[in-house]
Amino acid sequence: MALILDKQLYRFIKMDAEFAYLMRFPKSALAFRAFAGAGYEFDFTRNPDKRTALPFFKEYFAGGPNSMRAWSLRRLGPGSSIKTFEGVGSTPDRYGDIQLEANVEYRFPLGNPFGIQINGAVFTDIGNVWYMKQAANRPTEEVFKIGRIWKDLAVGAGAGLRADFNFLVIRFDYAYKVKDPSPAPADAAIQNKWFGYKFSRGDQFQLGIGYPFIF
Repeated sequence: MALILDKQLYRFIKMDAEFAYLMRFPKSALAFRAFAGAGYEFDFTRNPDKRTALPFFKEYFAGGPNSMRAWSLRRLGPGSSIKTFEGVGSTPDRYGDIQLEANVEYRFPLGNPFGIQINGAVFTDIGNVWYMKQAANRPTEEVFKIGRIWKDLAVGAGAGLRADFNFLVIRFDYAYKVKDPSPAPADAAIQNKWFGYKFSRGDQFQLGIGYPFIF
């Protein structure tokens, strides 16, 4: 009896875990979130040139209005890699098979002009994405290693405004890259340095609908 497998199929397992908690005070709130996710792609052909990561549409990414807000969407990671994502055959998007992230946000009211509730927030985001498997064309710094996790973690911090229309919340966040493990080649000198960026270069504006996590 022979087992025949379709080589065109994606075979993988992926699991996520998320914890969120909102601590309420009389006129403010403190929101916490922790997320961990990992996926593993199975290679039944034992071909070293076969896929060594999740299919791109199932991979993890960080950055954007609801994740690591000091980075634009899919611009963080993987790991502590420094490489260009410009030019022929390259992509600016950064993905991984593993994602770890923690967020803390303090929320407070600012006023109620014209009947619109305006709230403020200060926050910090910590996390990154990594690949699980080593590959021939993949730098070691992109692969998850437990002994290097503290070095690989990115840290962002910022402040924001929320316009609450009762039926809709419009969110404006401004964040700064406090520690960047995967800068562009032009900024390689500040890799993993705390407060290495000038504000004009290490900042990011985000526009979002609703809260980034937990109401």
